Amino acid sequence: METINKVRSRLRFDDLEHVTTPDGSGRVSVRLEWGGESYEGTVSCLETQQGVLKAASQATLIATLSSVEAISESPIALEVVGVKAVRAFDGWVVVTRVNGHAGPDTYRLLGAAPCEREEDLPSAAVKAVLNASNRVVEQRVAR
Repeated sequence: METINKVRSRLRFDDLEHVTTPDGSGRVSVRLEWGGESYEGTVSCLETQQGVLKAASQATLIATLSSVEAISESPIALEVVGVKAVRAFDGWVVVTRVNGHAGPDTYRLLGAAPCEREEDLPSAAVKAVLNASNRVVEQRVAR
């Protein structure tokens, strides 16, 4: 049987760092990986559950867009419309809505990611954004 090596064609979540600053606000940094290269986004936030989720989502899009700029000549614009954590059964689900456009194409994207513990919600927000945006980003890069 022949082994075929596949090149990763999508962004991969690498790391999330959440820091509370001395003034009581916070900062969220997200690092993504694609093809051995790292892309990072950092956003300031309010120290609330919703503030951290929104910052994690926005930082993910910043890193996503920087990867597209580095890899592709086909620009794309993406924005987080909303992000929400929902308690479901014995765990959580983070749902996010991302809008975008690239040339004549308009996108209304929805992503979701589960997690078991409340402290894992920011990571789930990153995964939900990637769930919503990865197929569109992959298409733009493939062009």
